[in-house]
Amino acid sequence: MLTNSYVDRTRGGVELHVHNLAKELVAAGHEVTVGRTSPGQSLLPVEGPELWVIDPDAAATEGRSRSRRSTGGGRFLSNFLARVRIGRRIGRVLADADLEQRFDVVHHHDFITSSVIARRLAQTGLRQVWTNHLGEFLILRRIPVAGRWITRWLTAHFDAATGPSPELAEQAAVRCPIRYVPNGVDVETFRPADPEERRQLRRGLGIAEHETVCIVPRRWAPSKGVLYAARAMSSHAWPAGVSMLFVGAGESDFPEYAAEIRTSLARARSHVSVVDSVDALGMAEHLRASDICLIPSLLEATSLSALESMASGLPIVATDVGGLPELVSDATGLLVPPRADDELAVAVATLAARTDTERRDMGVRARAFAVDSYAWSSIARRISAMYEDSSA
Repeated sequence: MLTNSYVDRTRGGVELHVHNLAKELVAAGHEVTVGRTSPGQSLLPVEGPELWVIDPDAAATEGRSRSRRSTGGGRFLSNFLARVRIGRRIGRVLADADLEQRFDVVHHHDFITSSVIARRLAQTGLRQVWTNHLGEFLILRRIPVAGRWITRWLTAHFDAATGPSPELAEQAAVRCPIRYVPNGVDVETFRPADPEERRQLRRGLGIAEHETVCIVPRRWAPSKGVLYAARAMSSHAWPAGVSMLFVGAGESDFPEYAAEIRTSLARARSHVSVVDSVDALGMAEHLRASDICLIPSLLEATSLSALESMASGLPIVATDVGGLPELVSDATGLLVPPRADDELAVAVATLAARTDTERRDMGVRARAFAVDSYAWSSIARRISAMYEDSSA
């Protein structure tokens, strides 16, 4: 598996997808190596498949581009070209590594970089599959005519592909065969707490026994819509007795955006807590200590954060974008439009006004839905079948 980033350095949705899928494939009898195509030593201990760090800088033969500020379309073009250069470097390393002697399948988890690498490896005889995790794909789709042509050109050298939402698995948008396979969730790590465990967790986190906590388990990136959750807390519709817990913020990744969020939170009508970075176990504990989950995304596939929250037995407030409507129903939560501060506040207030028993029943249904449809063992079987089909 090839991925730009991995759980040995950061805990994002793609990183967790790769890690959990790799573990389940190993458990099913496959031999798996994860290739991280970004430099840097591991920062976090990780148990799982072999990790191969492929440093694009060490493979560089092209001159580095001059750094400059860019905005809008200029930023996208600059990023696009940078990823092409990185893909060429990584492609040279992999082409010289005799991969066909060790592997049957290369599973790509980036887009532009992966497309360039796949083109370089096209003559090796390796089966090449790709998972469309979002990123530049939807941006290109918004560019009239040229965007569609570029996307089909970029996907020409994959033998098969998956998208974690129907929108990301649209066959007409890509050249290779593509199918819908959703993200999965670790239903053993992410589970509800029994009453005594919940009391201990809340006590350890400084949460009062009868306090209602709304958790936003999201990185503070613009596409995650966290700014609108922050603004919702200053809405007159926000329930005064409900505190907000932001977990996994990663404020240093988008400092200007984080500053906007902090400015909005200064006007919040109730208590706010921010936890910058946690591992999977830490995230699971914060979810088990919470009462409601808020997912305010602007762009989303099958949200791993939503699935983890549902597996933890929480009712969900989410925006009506991407794959979220497939997860959240009236039985498990509420959907609201994106970029809608007041509607987010009203939805949180609606769930907060329900009894503990009513919210618990919603959480039970959410957990059952996550386990039945999105356990990683089930997802791994579908991916394994795709590997076999791609050889036909």
